[in-house]
Amino acid sequence: MKIAIFGATGNTGVELVKQALEKGHQVTAFVRDPSRISIEHNQLKVVTGDVLDPESVAEAVESQDAVVCALGSSDLKKTTVRAEGTANIIQAMREHGIKRLLVVTAMGTGESWNTLSMVNKFFYATLLKSSREDHEAQEAIVKESGLDWTIIRPSGLTDEPRTGVYDVGENILSKTSKIARADVADLILKELEQNAFINKAITITN
Repeated sequence: MKIAIFGATGNTGVELVKQALEKGHQVTAFVRDPSRISIEHNQLKVVTGDVLDPESVAEAVESQDAVVCALGSSDLKKTTVRAEGTANIIQAMREHGIKRLLVVTAMGTGESWNTLSMVNKFFYATLLKSSREDHEAQEAIVKESGLDWTIIRPSGLTDEPRTGVYDVGENILSKTSKIARADVADLILKELEQNAFINKAITITN
């Protein structure tokens, strides 16, 4: 399968690139800084660009079978990069006739807000307020896209090794409020193969 990955140099994106290549997929990694990609593989193509630039986004999307959006931002100030970038990705997919889209947001977004503990609600609504607003806008754009989309909402992300063991479902509660980025990547690749959650927003947690 040909997969374009946006946010490929983020911690989740790197795991996704690595695991996709291990499974034999052809990967196009969209990056702003190619020096941040340390993986070398004959099935890996790196496209340099800005997700806010529709032309470079369209270049990465062309001829793909599926697109994964794992855009993020480390800035706690107000940001719209996820929503605006995802809108550009969706437009490019429409132009090139590509239907399958998977987008990583966060547990607590949309209908999953009520699955958070009071502590996590406070944390998400205050310190991560800008991130939450960007994720909310991003999900709204995805749901209105007309594509075959799946939204993945991880609980608190960690850098622990992949286990392949986790809970997945719509608006489920978390036991530990943690999930390894490697397991998020594992779920994304399984969903690309199985298409079990098309037009659904699912939580992945432990």
